[in-house]
Amino acid sequence: MKLYAKVIAILALPLIFVVAYALCPIQLPPPGWKLSKIVLTASPNSSQGEEVVQVVSDSISLLLEGEEEAFPDTSTQNILFLGDSMAEGLIRRMADYAQENGHNLSGIIWYNSTTKLWATSDTLHFFIRKYQPTFFVVCMGGNEQFLRDPSNREEYIHKIIGTFGNTPYIWIGVPSWKEDTGLNNLIQKCVGEKRFFDSRSLSLKRGSDRIHPTFGAASLWMDSIATWMRSPNAQHPIKMLEPTNKATKKYPLHLLQPVKE
Repeated sequence: MKLYAKVIAILALPLIFVVAYALCPIQLPPPGWKLSKIVLTASPNSSQGEEVVQVVSDSISLLLEGEEEAFPDTSTQNILFLGDSMAEGLIRRMADYAQENGHNLSGIIWYNSTTKLWATSDTLHFFIRKYQPTFFVVCMGGNEQFLRDPSNREEYIHKIIGTFGNTPYIWIGVPSWKEDTGLNNLIQKCVGEKRFFDSRSLSLKRGSDRIHPTFGAASLWMDSIATWMRSPNAQHPIKMLEPTNKATKKYPLHLLQPVKE
C-alpha cells in the first residue's frame, strides 16, 4: 500500500502550491498569466503559515482516509479458511481464486462444529501458529441457526475474532434454508457490516439434505463473495480476480471430525 501513499503525496503537491499562493501576501503571477487570489482569514491566535500547514494537512488526510477503500491490497496473502461443513463447497472454489491471484491457501473444515467449540478449544490457535495467516475467511454458524437464544453465542464470536488480533478477516454468513432465530444478525453486529458477507438473499440450489448448497451452487456463492472481497464494500479489500482456470496446485486442507461440546 506504500505505493498508493506515494502517489497521493505527489498529487498533493499542486494542492500545496495553490494554498500557499492563496495565502501569499503579494501577487506572483508568471508573465502573461492572470491569477486571482482568494483570502483565507487566519484565526487571531495563529499565523498564516500555520493556516497553510493545517489546510494542507487536512486535505492530505482526507485523501489518505479513502486509500484502503479505493485500492485493494494486491500483496500475496496467506489465507486461512475455516468453518463447518458449509465451508466445504466454498473452499473448492476459493482454491481457484487463490491460484489465480497468487495467494497461499490453507483450510480447516470441522464437521458439525459451532462457534462455542471453536472458541473453547485450542484448535484455532494451533493452526494459526502452523500457517501464520495474513487473512482469515470464516464460514460457521450453520449448526446454530435455530437456537432459542442465540445471544449466548456472542461471547464465543468475540473470542474467535479476538484470536485474529489485527489480522484482516471476513465472516461469511450462513445461507439460511429457512429463517433463523437471529444468529446471522448477531454475527453481523459483532464483526461489523464491512466484514460480514450476508448470504441470506442468495438463491442457492441445495443438495439431497436440502440444507447444504451443491458444489456448483457453492462455486457461484464463492464468486459473489469474491466480488465483494475485492470491492470497497469490504473492510480490507484484497486481490480476488476471477479465475481463468481451475486450480492445479494442492493446498493443505484439514477435515476434522465432529466432537461433543
